[in-house]
Amino acid sequence: MNRMINKWSLILLVATLASVTACEVEEIVDPNNPSLGSVLNDASKAELQTLIYGLEARNRDYLANAVQMFGAFGREVWPYFASDPRFIPDWLGIGRTETYTDFFTSAGTYVTPYIAVKQANVLIQSADNSTALSTAERAGYKGFAKTIKAFQLLWPLMQQYQNGIRIEVSDPLNPGPRLGYAESLAAISDILTDGLKDLNDAGSSFSFVLTEGFSGFDSPDGMKKVNRAIAARVALYAGNNQGALDALAGSFMDLDVDAATSDKMNAGPAHVYGEAPDLNNPLFYPFDRPTSTILIAHPALIEDALPGDARVTNKFARRVDNPVTSNALKDAAGNLLVGEYQDKRWASNTAPVPFIRNEELILIYAEAKARSGQPTDAVEAINVVRNTWGLSNYGGAQTEDALIDEILFQRRYSLWAEGGHRWIDLRRTNRLNSTYVDLRDLGSIYTQVARRSSEINWDEG
Repeated sequence: MNRMINKWSLILLVATLASVTACEVEEIVDPNNPSLGSVLNDASKAELQTLIYGLEARNRDYLANAVQMFGAFGREVWPYFASDPRFIPDWLGIGRTETYTDFFTSAGTYVTPYIAVKQANVLIQSADNSTALSTAERAGYKGFAKTIKAFQLLWPLMQQYQNGIRIEVSDPLNPGPRLGYAESLAAISDILTDGLKDLNDAGSSFSFVLTEGFSGFDSPDGMKKVNRAIAARVALYAGNNQGALDALAGSFMDLDVDAATSDKMNAGPAHVYGEAPDLNNPLFYPFDRPTSTILIAHPALIEDALPGDARVTNKFARRVDNPVTSNALKDAAGNLLVGEYQDKRWASNTAPVPFIRNEELILIYAEAKARSGQPTDAVEAINVVRNTWGLSNYGGAQTEDALIDEILFQRRYSLWAEGGHRWIDLRRTNRLNSTYVDLRDLGSIYTQVARRSSEINWDEG
């Protein structure tokens, strides 16, 4: 049967072509860029280290698209990106109610994560085939790879939602079936469980080096905590409250936080950035500089904030001299909607960005407790977050719905612009509507992104 080459085969093709010389000359082996064939056939520890660094680098590539596009869907941000006139109308649904096949700049949370998954699969296969490793060392490589692989698979699933995704893609010419949302979450959870088993067999230290983004988590025991933190997020998305609580028990969650120790809220692994030729922090914008390309905090974040909430002053900076506008962004009266507040979180273009933090884990704990009929524990966790940022104790009703509304409100500020949490949260709690999403921009609310043409063609080929 004739089938078009899909994305995974293209990835493999590119990797294979990279190892083929243009003419018959003596082969030159670059120790910094081993060919795919060399690493799959009895790789050395130096070659495996290159794969580790490559996986860390690819692990961060989803971030900009998740923050920007998912954030626009959930109205955490407005994308004033003059580089292309489609950013505002397409992402905010102005003049359209649905996305379309190969939706504008959606590859960052679909194709890009699958490239990281491919990297993880190569690392797993290379470790299995290497005679340079002991049994414990091999388990360490595989446990790390599976943890990152599972994390990456979350992004295309969050984009596609009920469309489902392919989990099994190790053979690019024979990928596994497309699984539904619930099935995909279960499969991702299984990958994390397999990774945890490997980490349990990995001894007391890794035989590879991680960047400073994993400082404190760069051992099998530390990586187990990261694995369980991700597993808690997956369980929450699956509605498995006890599973979330069980995973949190093995994670790095720390409830002993207050205003004096607020830095503990940021504890967790991070993506690291650097100067060229490395990638810069994609969320950093110079403060209050003239520009036509900047991600702006949605004004509702400022308007809806509770008085005294330190997260507002910590995260948002007002562009006093250089507010931004776009002719594509107007209210019902035809007035330009002004972008006044920008992201204040990053000190420089090389600042690291945490990808799962203690604060998120505390809020997962609160939600799982609220949904498990334990409102007292839920309120205690909510108050840890509120008190840390200068707010008084929660004084509202302790029904499940009321507590979930409060938790979602806290997540809105605590997890702002960290991967589109607001859009994901409202969708999974059946609150993705105009009551919770400010539509002053006259746009639409998307539930998911349309399937890509490569996927449609593969299924129909």
